[in-house]
Amino acid sequence: MNALPEPGSNPLNGRAERFARLVGIDGLTYLAAWCESAEGYPKPEPTPSARVQASRMAAKTADRRAWLAKRKADAAAPREINTSPQSILLLMDDVSTALMHAAKVASAHGADRLSTALKASLTRHVGRHARVSQRVERPAIDTNDPDGAETFARRILEIS
Repeated sequence: MNALPEPGSNPLNGRAERFARLVGIDGLTYLAAWCESAEGYPKPEPTPSARVQASRMAAKTADRRAWLAKRKADAAAPREINTSPQSILLLMDDVSTALMHAAKVASAHGADRLSTALKASLTRHVGRHARVSQRVERPAIDTNDPDGAETFARRILEIS
């Protein structure tokens, strides 16, 4: 026997889905969501007739809005975060990589001031990373360079 889908789990069509998302996820009022969910331009004005249409759409999309709001709340619920020193060190590795990539992109697009600011942030971050890595035993990962701070410093010099 097939289980019935949870009420509201199936996407609606067109404007009804846009309306449900605007109300359930973005938190707009019914009237604002009704006007915003219209395709094309100009958007409808918030008139009394639009308020009536918004109320009708709200009744039609109640299950979907409730389902979307529940999913949004579930996503925002606190989760247990691994705050072990090794996981923080891995996170710092990721931050360093992201800063390096951002500096390269900024430099490639001619945003010299942004690139310089990112490189300065990266330099500070690498110093912190080095201090943390001296105090923390590195997690078991495949790396050719056991001292990640030196690698990051070399990368900084390469993108300068």
